[in-house]
Order: sequence, then structure tokens, then C-alpha cells
Amino acid sequence: MTASASFHRNDIDGLRAVAVVSVVLYHCGFARYFPGGFVGVDIFFVISGFLITGIVASDIERGRFSLVEFYNRRVRRIFPALFTVYAFVLAASFLILMPSEVSAVIRNTISSLLFVSNVNFYAQAGYFDTSSDFNALLHTWSLSVEEQFYVFFPLALYFMRHLSRRTVLTILAVVAALSFAASVFMVQQDASAAFYLVQYRTWELLAGGLLSLGVVPRLSSPRTANALAVLGLILVAGSIFLLNNTLPFPGLGALPVCLGTCLLIHSGSSLQTSGSSLQTMVGRLLSLPPVRFVGLISYSLYLWHWPVWVFGNQVHEAHNLTTRVSYIGLSFGLAALSWKFIEAPFRVRPYRTAPVRTLGYASLGMVTVLIASLLVPPAASAYWRVPPQVEEVAAFANYDANKSYRTGECFLTSEFNKFSMYRQDSCLALSDKKPNYLLVGDSHAAHMYPGMLAEGKDVNILQVSASGCKPIFDTYGDKRCTDLVKFVFNDFLPRHPVDTVVLSALWVDSDLPGLLREIAELKRYSKRVVVLGPIVLYDVALPRVLAKSLYEKDEALVATHRVSAVKETDRLFAQAVPKTGADYVSVYDAICPAGTCTLWTDDNKPIQFDYGHLTPEGSELIVSRIAPALFSTGHAGTQKTAQN
Repeated sequence: MTASASFHRNDIDGLRAVAVVSVVLYHCGFARYFPGGFVGVDIFFVISGFLITGIVASDIERGRFSLVEFYNRRVRRIFPALFTVYAFVLAASFLILMPSEVSAVIRNTISSLLFVSNVNFYAQAGYFDTSSDFNALLHTWSLSVEEQFYVFFPLALYFMRHLSRRTVLTILAVVAALSFAASVFMVQQDASAAFYLVQYRTWELLAGGLLSLGVVPRLSSPRTANALAVLGLILVAGSIFLLNNTLPFPGLGALPVCLGTCLLIHSGSSLQTSGSSLQTMVGRLLSLPPVRFVGLISYSLYLWHWPVWVFGNQVHEAHNLTTRVSYIGLSFGLAALSWKFIEAPFRVRPYRTAPVRTLGYASLGMVTVLIASLLVPPAASAYWRVPPQVEEVAAFANYDANKSYRTGECFLTSEFNKFSMYRQDSCLALSDKKPNYLLVGDSHAAHMYPGMLAEGKDVNILQVSASGCKPIFDTYGDKRCTDLVKFVFNDFLPRHPVDTVVLSALWVDSDLPGLLREIAELKRYSKRVVVLGPIVLYDVALPRVLAKSLYEKDEALVATHRVSAVKETDRLFAQAVPKTGADYVSVYDAICPAGTCTLWTDDNKPIQFDYGHLTPEGSELIVSRIAPALFSTGHAGTQKTAQN
């Protein structure tokens, strides 16, 4: 078992820079330009597998491997900067967040501290989960994946030390193939599990590990190495610029970036011959001093950027370019300081201590963070003295709407990621006694169902809804969504015409052409088509805005968080839809009659529990206002509001 890795390479520092910058830009307001920036984590996984496998295999080959020393190095590498970020997160949570929000921070801190945050976040994951907006440690899931992998992998290599090289490579290749196959399968069954859990990410780490062990022969031609480096760069850049979060990931979606990373590493390895500084053209670009510097601070930058972004947005939201750039600049500054004064010193003397002492200090640090975590919630409660009403309103941001939306039955989400889970028997049960109303759309159709059910006593409501794609011609999105939309439009409706089709979605201006074409098709199968316009949206969860407004006694605060573009989209749709013969109902006008927007239900609860989804009570309130227009049987092709 021979490792071909060089333990420090300038081009790999540059590759780290590519990884961390793509993640930072994706997270910090530039996802529009770097829609696949999240693949930076996958680049890190491959690099980590390559380097650490090389170190462990080299130590085993020389008879110097010590599991204690391995974890001594990992602790010195990971913990000092991480503990510093924990301290910042706890302090910022105490000073900025409300007590009800602090408790979630503590749970996340403890799970991160124990390197099980990926499991914790998977357990919390849900379509309506908005906790990521306030989870300053969400990004530590990747650290947990790595550390879980490194609990077993060094031992596995050690116990296989007497096996032939071919046998070791075969075993690891089989494990990697099984992990990849499981990832491809699971991303269609449970996308959150495929994303967060180590067994579905193992193949990425092993890809780097197998490369380090020499599974691919060294290249003999500089021309070939340069060509493969360019191909690797194209695959990595293509993933960053072309992937987006509507596509299944990781699975097959992660293969190009991992393959590209392997090509970049291997093309550089092949030219790193003894006594030679020859590099590929791409390798020279990655080795430029400014690029290398970003790679050197990449771990600290990864740790700092997300807490800075999360807490920065609580103090001053990054609505404009200047604010976004300032948060990124602050992250770079903190990362540079962290690397120079925390990371680097703990990896060299005088802080390099005996393994037992290092592990003792780490344990002491973990206990300190744990105790501090437990003390923050009561201290925050005493400091803030938040009235019960404010806490009650803020708690609505964690509202569970799954039952009322019929999630997993008539509403498919990323948790219920197969068309086969859709319950045709109950969701499409036709009536021969009442008019049949077919509600079709995404989550913004599902949130209308409780209100339609309550107000439409004399009609039969059928529901077809799935998150991630619109009920429009040539829709796109997750397969379970597109399959469902195509089923209802191409199979169900031609065989079962209904009295009224109601289309509702998170509409944007670009949806209009597809919607108009779909209306023309639907008129063949339905007496009437109704389009429910876009709902009022906020740039953060409405309950949090309301709670902040109540706490600061500033009623005007809510309006500053309202997304202004929605009103223009509503007007655009209101002008175009009636021309097709369909009815248009302005939900925006129903919520904001005469320009004053409704925020509360009749029993003083927020009508929306996140940026735009209605609570069941909010749905009933708004549908009661549009009921005369929605359930009307009058002349089609009109714009209808709550007053019609």
C-alpha cells in the first residue's frame, strides 16, 4: 500500500481557494451568479480524502502510524479556530437573537461540538424549515461528515496493512462504488439524507483517497497532464456555474465536480517528480500567491463566513451590493486573523504538545463550550426580558403546516420525493354530486387548500401540489414534481374533465408565457380556469418581523421587509390572464385591500409563518375574502378581487 500524495502542494492550496470562494459567494448573496457554488464542499471532501489518505498510508508504510497521533494532528488542525467561532456564535446569539431563537442555537452548537451536526440538521430538515436563516452553525455539517469518516477510515487502512495493494484498492473501490450507488438512489428517495449523511458522501472522500493510493497510473506526458487539467477545470467551473439547487444533489449531480477535482489533483501529481517544479498551466494559475493565500485561510474563511452572514443580516440586512461585499470582506479579515494567530500557531511549536495533553486541552475546551451553551439561554432571557406575546409570535416561525397542507399525501416535497407517494385515491376523488375544483400548483397551491376546504362547502376540492415546479407549460424542477404535473395535465384531466381548474404558485414574471400556453390547453378539459395571483412576500419570516416590530414598538418596520416586486407581478398577470378567457383572482389585493396589508388573523396570530406561506387560519381568512370570485360561476375571462 503506497501513497502517491505530496503532503503540501501549492496548486492544492489554490484548489482550496476555488472551493471556499465558490461556497462564500453562493452563501453570501451571489447565488444568482454562482448557482452551483455549494459544490465547493465536494471539492473539499475530495482534497481531504487525498491528503489525509496520503499521510496515513505513508505513516503505516514506514511503521510510524499512531491513531493517537493522528487525532492529535486533527485536533490541532480543527479545534482552535472552531472553538473561537463557537465563542463568537454564543456571544452574538446572546446579544442579537431573541431567547426563543437562542435555544435552537444551543442545540446546534452542542451537536456541532460532538460532530453530529449533520445528523441533527437532517432530523430538522423539512420543506418549511426556515431555521437555516438563523442557524449560524449550519455549515459545520461538512466537518461532522469528515470527522465521522475519519473515525473509521484510518483504522481500516491500518488493519488492511498486510493485504496486497491490489486487494486494498479493490476493497476501497467497492466501498466507494456502493456509497455512490446509494447516493444516486437516495437522492431520489430522501434528498436530505443523501446530502447530510456520511454514508452517502463517503465515495467523495474515497475518490481522493484512491487517487492518493495510486489507483490511477502517473501520467508520463506533460501535454496529457495539461489537457486533463483543463478538462478538470472545465468540470469544476461548469458545476459551479451551471448546477442549481433545484437539481437532485449529490448523486450523479456531484460526479462532475468530484471527477474534475480528481483530474486537477492527479495532473499536478504526475508532474511533481522528484527534483522538479514543473506544473501544468492550470496548476501555475492555482499556485499564484494571492490564490494560494486564500487557500491557506480557507478553513478559517469557511468557518467564519456563515456566522458573519447570519448575524450580520440580523443587524443590517444585506439588501444591496455594498452590504453583501462588506460582510464578505469582514469574513476574509477575520479568517486572515484566525489563520495567523490561531490556526498556524497551534500547528507549530510552542503549541505542539504531546498527544495526551492535546486531547486533554480539547476535552477541556469542549466542556467549556458545553457549559457556556447551557448558560446562554437563561442569561438571554434575563437580558432581553421579552414579553410573552412577542415570544409567542416569534415561535410561529417554527410552525408545522404539514398536516393542513396534506404533505406526503397530496403535497409532495423534498421529504416525499417520489411521484408514487402521491395518493391519487384520496387527492383526486371525484364527486358526481358537487362541482369538482382541481387545485394545481406548488406549495403556494397547497397553502390555499385549508381555506378552500373551509369556504367551499358546496364544491369538491381535488389537490395536486408539489414543491419545486410551477403548473405551467414545459415546467421544470425535481422529477417527482414534473412527473406529478405531467400526470395531471396529460393523463388525469383528458380522462376526467373537471368543472374548474385552479392554478396557484409562487409566480414570477418569467412564468407568464408558460402559464398562458397552459391555460389554452386546460380549456379543453375544464369549463373554467382560475389563476390565483402571487401572495404578499417578505424577505424574512413574517413572525420574526412582527415580533421585532412589537419588541421595538415600530409598526412601520414590517413594510420595510415586504418584497415590492410582487405587486408589479400581480399587475402584470392581472392584465394578461383574463385575455385568455381564464379568471384572475388577485390574492395580493385580498391581503392588502386599499394598500393596507393584513398581518394578523382574527385571533391575533400571524397569517403567514415564513416568508409567504399561509397558516391554516391565514388561509381561511384570505380565501374567505376571495370566495365570491373563486367559487363564482359567472362569465370567464375577468379579473376578480375580494370586492367582485
